Amino acid sequence: MDKNKGIFYTIVSAAAFGLTPLLCSGAYNAGATPETLVFLRNLFVVPVLFIILKVKKIEIGLDKSTLFKAFLVGIFGMTATALLLYNAYNYLPVGTVTTIHFLYPVFVALSGLIFFKEKIPPVKAIVLTIATCGIFFFLETGGDLTKENLTVGIILSVASGATYAFYMAGIERFKLNQINSYKLTFHLSWMSCIVMLVYSLVTNKFTALQMQPVGFAYAFVIAMGTSFLAVYTLQLGIKYLGASTAAIFCMFEPVTAVIGGVIVLGEKLTPMKLIGCVIILGSVTLLTVLDKKAEDKVKQ
Repeated sequence: MDKNKGIFYTIVSAAAFGLTPLLCSGAYNAGATPETLVFLRNLFVVPVLFIILKVKKIEIGLDKSTLFKAFLVGIFGMTATALLLYNAYNYLPVGTVTTIHFLYPVFVALSGLIFFKEKIPPVKAIVLTIATCGIFFFLETGGDLTKENLTVGIILSVASGATYAFYMAGIERFKLNQINSYKLTFHLSWMSCIVMLVYSLVTNKFTALQMQPVGFAYAFVIAMGTSFLAVYTLQLGIKYLGASTAAIFCMFEPVTAVIGGVIVLGEKLTPMKLIGCVIILGSVTLLTVLDKKAEDKVKQ
């Protein structure tokens, strides 16, 4: 029963993460910019998380050292990832962006090799190479997709994978994973909110005052879908399955984004893109399985 619960909660989390990007186009049509959307997403979730922490009677404060580490991970990891992804959606289909973004395990492995001198087993290196090659199957233009949009979109999508890898690695290396998830998300959100407000004002991309009311509704749903529902259900999924097994079921996120993009936004899924999706998701799944086996050996 616990395993079934874990699978259910993890798939719900992945679906929430995968479907919320589909709402970005609605927010953009209502006058939002990616910068404004990242700001609003964090703004709306801060009071919700604050209430949850108070109800659960969880201490909110963090010491200065932990707060600084959270700032680094929050701004250069979480915030940068959202900003890159939301900009990428303007250049490539949602499913394509999400699939390429899921190369982040590749960057996690590479960062371990470069910065922490962690060895990569030959089989794992082959899997990482295959996963990276999957990007080339998305290199096709046609219709509204120009070479320039394709290039910029892929760069932004790959960069989002790199920043998310920093976020994942930073959470573990700085031992921020020992902090209550809601508490950590609360601090990451208010930090991101302030930084994005300043950034969007300086770059003249703050459009909240000109947005249509429906744009705020989209932003609110995105905030609740990611920082609240998806985070909470992922917590439960990891609780019942463990991080490695839950990561496998997180593969439903790009699958959901691809299917949702086709059904909701009318995005075209060509045979080449489908092959690219299978290669990337298959490689990442295999990579996750290999990591799980390695963890099991260490435990033995």
